Amino acid sequence: MKFLSLFSSVMFISILILLFIGFVFLYLYIAKKDNLLKANGLTEKKKKKKQNLRERFVMPLVKLGKKAGPIGINYPFFTDIQKTEVLINQAGNPLGMHLQDFYGFRFVLAMCGLGFGSFYSFIGFPFAMPVILLAIFGGLFGPNVWIYFKAKNRQEMISVMMPDFLDTVSVTLSAGVSLDGALKQVTKQFEGPLSEEIDRFNREIELGVTRSSAYQGLIDRSSSKELHSLVNALMQGSTLGVPVSRTFKLQASDLRATRGFAAKEKAAKASPLITLVTTFFIAPSVIGLILGLLALNLIYNPEAFGLDHFFF
Repeated sequence: MKFLSLFSSVMFISILILLFIGFVFLYLYIAKKDNLLKANGLTEKKKKKKQNLRERFVMPLVKLGKKAGPIGINYPFFTDIQKTEVLINQAGNPLGMHLQDFYGFRFVLAMCGLGFGSFYSFIGFPFAMPVILLAIFGGLFGPNVWIYFKAKNRQEMISVMMPDFLDTVSVTLSAGVSLDGALKQVTKQFEGPLSEEIDRFNREIELGVTRSSAYQGLIDRSSSKELHSLVNALMQGSTLGVPVSRTFKLQASDLRATRGFAAKEKAAKASPLITLVTTFFIAPSVIGLILGLLALNLIYNPEAFGLDHFFF
């Protein structure tokens, strides 16, 4: 019986791990699909449904998280507060959350996980303790995984929008518009994280922040190499007296060339990555399921294997 209990526990935990890995890959697929839809302007029809879902389920938890922020930030639990703050800024402060609000949100989700696990145990379902621990750790570290991929996808979206943005600004500058005026006009035409960052840059300039400080803030809030390259070129151009329109035009052509090389590099790396996923995840999972079914059949139906009873 001890062997059966141990075997069942191992199988249950393995299934949970596989489900978590599958959820992560599914989330990455959906996030990339959303980015492509945003780039092609096809998300307007889905905004209302997403907003209704967010208002009904997520926003109440976020509001509770803002109230629990002073408590949650005192219990970071194996997370780096400074790195988390950088990720929140790179993600664009999703759901209006700042650092303290985010840790309060983690605390609320952990309490929800504890409540769910306690209810699960009270009903009498099996594996109560692993479920309780998994629910609590999911509430604590799930938001960190979410904010990481949120920041990563947002920075990728900035990189995708950069060439078209640079071309538009270059044309506007060629018409005789000043840099600040061109940036304001173009940000009204574009939607997405890049226009949000540039709009914030414009507002900082209007509030009296020095241009160098505003440039540095733009770099600190983003991990996009393309945006960093543009900001550094603008800073050097203002120092050396290079025409701004020429800077934007050169940056756009360089980014398109770089993107072509990056696409070829990703295509070359795709095949080994698929092989690794198949070797270390899919194949062991299938083999484990087959062996598990054989073991259960051997335990509960030994006559099918020509045995009178199981070995122990």
